[in-house]
Amino acid sequence: MYLYLKSEILKTKRTKIRKMLMVIPLICSLLALGFNFLGGPEIVRLSAETIINHWGILWLSVLIALTTGLLNNLEKKSTNFKTIIGLPINFQKKEMSRVLLVIGFVALGSLLLVTAISLTSLLIQTSPYLVSLSSCILAVILMLVTSLWQVPFCLWLSRKTNFFITLLLNSMLNLNLGTLFAPAEDWWFVPYSWHLRVQMPLTKLHSNGIPLPQNDELLSYSAIPITLVLSILFFLLLTWITVRSFNKIEVK
Repeated sequence: MYLYLKSEILKTKRTKIRKMLMVIPLICSLLALGFNFLGGPEIVRLSAETIINHWGILWLSVLIALTTGLLNNLEKKSTNFKTIIGLPINFQKKEMSRVLLVIGFVALGSLLLVTAISLTSLLIQTSPYLVSLSSCILAVILMLVTSLWQVPFCLWLSRKTNFFITLLLNSMLNLNLGTLFAPAEDWWFVPYSWHLRVQMPLTKLHSNGIPLPQNDELLSYSAIPITLVLSILFFLLLTWITVRSFNKIEVK
């Protein structure tokens, strides 16, 4: 598996994929800060929490879609996977290495976001305002874990369709379904709401960016273990489907 993963890492050298790891967290942070400064001093205090909220509403799903789409484009534009067909390799391990590679890239993007949040807390001493910095960092980590299922899904989708459909569909479903169902009672039924639901008790922000009132049911930590179990199981299921699908297509 190491050799497969090493091969995929080498393919991404001097590509837009690595640039996206820095650009997306930076755009997310700057836009969130820009909106907060327009809102006045009281809103500026919520800068760290707002960055996390923007990350979950749009940019995390954009990063996953961009990374998977660009990774598949490397193969499509070169030989359209024909080179892989002719190689004596394990196709399931090949696709699994691509899943692991994207997870690693998204984890690095999340780490850069944590860095941006930490710098924000130093520059704006009243931020984070509603919670501690450690809660903000934990929120980013949990959002990463509960969004992992999007990696095999987007790899499969971009291989079946194209880069633009994957980016548009994944980001729009997250933006609309995620924000709509995250505060609802049946949130657990919509995977795009999971990472938004898990950050609410940690950042004290509603999915619409408004601070939650005290004793609000959305502040309950009981949703976190449920979300983690659901997301991990769904990730394993989609990974299995994606790997098997890749294997069958390559064999044909």
